[in-house]
Amino acid sequence: MGFIRKASTVLGAVALLAAGAAQAQSVAPVGGATPQAPSLTPEQVATMQHDMDTALHYKLAPDVLPRLSATLKAIEAANIQPPGRVGMSLDQQIALVGQVPGLDAILKAHGMSARDFVMSLTCVGLTGSLLNVPPGQGGAHMPVPDPANVAILKNNPQALQELVGVLRGGAAAGSSAQVN
Repeated sequence: MGFIRKASTVLGAVALLAAGAAQAQSVAPVGGATPQAPSLTPEQVATMQHDMDTALHYKLAPDVLPRLSATLKAIEAANIQPPGRVGMSLDQQIALVGQVPGLDAILKAHGMSARDFVMSLTCVGLTGSLLNVPPGQGGAHMPVPDPANVAILKNNPQALQELVGVLRGGAAAGSSAQVN
């Protein structure tokens, strides 16, 4: 389950950076774990803040949640290992995903490009994390996700929980995956 675990870890790190960038008091990452914030240069932090804003305003397709779940399952079944590391920009991640042998065919079979896949997964992860911040806890600089994306997550709780379960390696999604 290398791909799914790594994708989940990267999303957790991005959620931590979102919380830091927003000067949030606390954000509990999906899964309840408290990963350590990675050590990044000021340039990497600026890039990630820009990428976070870009991802939060990426227009999700209405059926993105089940397609992401199916895509991740197919990637795992194909035993494809993910590229990337914490600190990479979205553009770098997209470029690396586009170079993974066998991945392009899986993405195309699920109606996605490397860009769609990375952007959708990042957008869902960030939007879901920000929706779980209790009201009044985020501070004045809390990023605001695209309202249409918020609606997709809120209107599809079962599909969101399934995606979180896939990201957790098949574990049942708990209450931390719920969106208010």
